Amino acid sequence: MMLSCKPRHAQMIGNIASAILLTTALVGPVSLGDQPALNRDAADYVAGGLITLNDNGAWSWFMDERAIVDRGRLVVGSVRAVKNYDTGKDDPNWGNVEVAVHDLASGETKTVVLHRHFEQDDHDTPAFLALPDGRYVCVYTKHGVELKVYCHHSAPNDPLMWGNPRIFSSPGQAERFGGDSVTYSNLFRFSSGRIFNFYRGVGHDPNYMYSDDNGQSWTYGGRVMKGRDGYSPYLKYVQDGDVIHFVTTEDHPRNYDNSLYHGFLRDGQLCKSDGSVVAELSANERTNVRTWDFTRIFLGDPDNVAWMTDVELDSKQRPVVLFSVQKDGRGLPPRQGGNDLRYHYARWNGHRWQQTEIAHAGTRLYPFEDDYTGLAAIHPSDPTTVYISTNADPVTGTPLISHADQKRHYELFGGKSDDGGQTWRWTPITANSTKDNLRPIVPKWQDDRTAIVWMRGRYNHNHGEWTTAVVATILPDTK
Repeated sequence: MMLSCKPRHAQMIGNIASAILLTTALVGPVSLGDQPALNRDAADYVAGGLITLNDNGAWSWFMDERAIVDRGRLVVGSVRAVKNYDTGKDDPNWGNVEVAVHDLASGETKTVVLHRHFEQDDHDTPAFLALPDGRYVCVYTKHGVELKVYCHHSAPNDPLMWGNPRIFSSPGQAERFGGDSVTYSNLFRFSSGRIFNFYRGVGHDPNYMYSDDNGQSWTYGGRVMKGRDGYSPYLKYVQDGDVIHFVTTEDHPRNYDNSLYHGFLRDGQLCKSDGSVVAELSANERTNVRTWDFTRIFLGDPDNVAWMTDVELDSKQRPVVLFSVQKDGRGLPPRQGGNDLRYHYARWNGHRWQQTEIAHAGTRLYPFEDDYTGLAAIHPSDPTTVYISTNADPVTGTPLISHADQKRHYELFGGKSDDGGQTWRWTPITANSTKDNLRPIVPKWQDDRTAIVWMRGRYNHNHGEWTTAVVATILPDTK
């Protein structure tokens, strides 16, 4: 079940630190330009202080949970790059799948290598699940080059000690970036004790496997749904007890002007947002269910190409979605669009979806992937709070030029809405950086504090072309 919403979280963004406190009582968004001059001129500001977890790691964003808080520890997975692109030197630990563990009481951080020299790709990041017996299980794969799914277990109450991986073979033919080769892992444990892993597999579509012995062995389940027979649909998931909500596209946005759809899995049935049944969950590799059979959240077109970034549930267990929209790609070949990206926020009110544009997301992260933003996250305990990465002022779209080095950088902002997502107040989490701040994660945590984990540095491509430290900050209790 989702953590209950705590009233103090609703005030957190406006009170992160006295150095950046917004004192104006505005009902609309607040821009970086409203900060005192002293803070605009401060170099590499980070609200709450910076914690370094991995000096050269990265992740993609379609596997979860990449970061968990459990038993007083922040546990984060990432993949190490082939070299340090700032220094040009090769990294002897290239391709390592790593686990960083930060003790929230002592402030100590330790790291362990889960799989040495695995592959040069950020898609290989593990998904974690805390088990009732005190152990952790994690699942990860390579990116579209084989059928193997790797599963590790930790020692009891020790996420720094892991056993050898168990390997499950998904059905199909392994073809690079096509066919049935696997990537992405999303772990959920039901009240029965059964663990589900939703991943890309047969048909390059979403599939599932399950375990009834806490991950010691796995059984292939079936194909969940199909995309448009192009490259692949993309999904994000969130759990409500024995219900799994999902948000999906038709395809990759470089290949199709995506819309966005929502549905959920309950009692073995795939349902639309209103609970009407689409079909039984397939128990084999065949299905006739298509992503567009579910409830449409957003209608895409050449001027509005959608891609989801996060999904959470509100206090009534209704889905809330954060997604990006590319506005400038009509008629353009790859590498020529992606200079006007926006963030949108959508919520299911029990009868229909309501969505609105909430912020400028800035420009594409790198050429060719014109839909890649710095990404964004919803606070899991308060979905009226979001965190975004952008290299533009969230309100005006003006480029963010750092006072520290006179260069444009992606910064993190916290946003808070008091009217169901119609208007937002924005507060910097980072400011005047000398490095980009990308791909924030907000793990679930039964605490009045908030942990934000992100990538800080230079990111050029998912195949190891990055020099990004994995970092975190702990935003304080603001009661």
